Amino acid sequence: MEVVKRVREFVLRNDLMGHGDKILVGFSGGPDSVFLFEALMALKEEFKIEIALAHINHLLRGEESDGDEDFCKRLAEKHGINYYVKRADIKKYAQEHGVGDEEAGRAMRYDFFYKTSKEWGADKVALAHNKDDQVETFLFRMMRGTSLEGLEGIPVKRDIFIRPLSEVYKKDILEYLNQNKIEYRIDSSNLENVYTRNSIRLDLIPFIEERYNSNFKEKIFALIEEIKEANKLLKINLSEYIEDEKLDLRKLGKLKEYQKRKVINDFLKSYNIETSREKLENIMELLGKGGSKKLSLGKNVELKKEYDKISVNPKETDSNDVEDAFLKIPGEVKYGNYKIKAFRDTNKSIGKNEFCTNLQEGTSLLIRKRKSGDKMQPVGMNSSKKIKDIFINDKIPKEAREVIPIIVLEDEIVWIASVRGSEKFKSAKSEKTVVKLSVEEDNFSE
Repeated sequence: MEVVKRVREFVLRNDLMGHGDKILVGFSGGPDSVFLFEALMALKEEFKIEIALAHINHLLRGEESDGDEDFCKRLAEKHGINYYVKRADIKKYAQEHGVGDEEAGRAMRYDFFYKTSKEWGADKVALAHNKDDQVETFLFRMMRGTSLEGLEGIPVKRDIFIRPLSEVYKKDILEYLNQNKIEYRIDSSNLENVYTRNSIRLDLIPFIEERYNSNFKEKIFALIEEIKEANKLLKINLSEYIEDEKLDLRKLGKLKEYQKRKVINDFLKSYNIETSREKLENIMELLGKGGSKKLSLGKNVELKKEYDKISVNPKETDSNDVEDAFLKIPGEVKYGNYKIKAFRDTNKSIGKNEFCTNLQEGTSLLIRKRKSGDKMQPVGMNSSKKIKDIFINDKIPKEAREVIPIIVLEDEIVWIASVRGSEKFKSAKSEKTVVKLSVEEDNFSE
């Protein structure tokens, strides 16, 4: 139980859980997530927490993947706890969004965990990243090129996500499970070095440990902790450089180069825009040019420099020029850069860009952008919320809020595309087929 005590101390030290919290566990069935579940069950009485499992089947390994799903169901039923399972085609998602399998899998998992947490009413989502994962992430980001913030590794706590195993090595997890004869699943794809992270784990780290330093992982983890402390000392107050939601270049000009990059990086982060070294270099180059300039940041977003100010805006053609559209069920319609479909479907599982409704065929829907004062009762909630507040709570970037399609029936909002559906219009569990709404192209940042 020594390793469980270490998890308890880590949870307390980092204030990861409160008494009475509802904890949704991201559960793959592998040793890490099984140990996370076991550790939380051991702490259940002390913290008075309620636990549920969330499992996503990526459909990549045939019967093996189905076995993982079945394992999750059996474990939940054995302990009498809630569980949520989703089947999602990772290959299809990757192809449709033009990303790799790893990135697609990550996006689908986090979307599923976030939505399930809302459905169940979870206070936290616990993920099973361990100390080895922290080291691998450090090496992965270092090789790709990142900032000092990027070298901090995986956050122990961010938004609703917590990682109680961040200071537990994989070998300790396996030792605990094997000694206690606790069943877990093995993902055979983790044993293949076709993915970069797998190669780092299977090839690079063992090579360095054998050839150069057997304590290599411990040295890297110590460096990660030092970088975290250094970043605290280098922390800047972004508000000092902002005026009317724009970055003041006159104030920025008084800083050293590294500080300028840090301010710009934090400025973009405030809009939930992912940064990279290349993107920052392009912006720094733009600052040296006179007059008004624009720089595309991707996904309908652009940075605009107007003499001594820079701002982040939706691309000018994305919102004001888009006319309202009408969609008759079944059918599809183009709205700006989105294609919205309505169709009857027997598959009631939903992805990020789908919403199962109780609408009937022949119904006509209005597609428009948001209006001041718009309200809706989101799925799982008992009262209405302003669309503006939903955008803020769901951390939808400011530059995206004017371009997201709002689907309306007789002045009532049915769905904020890719964001939230209405409790009033959600499908009943008893229905065998439902009218599903979908958006083919997602044009705002995660």
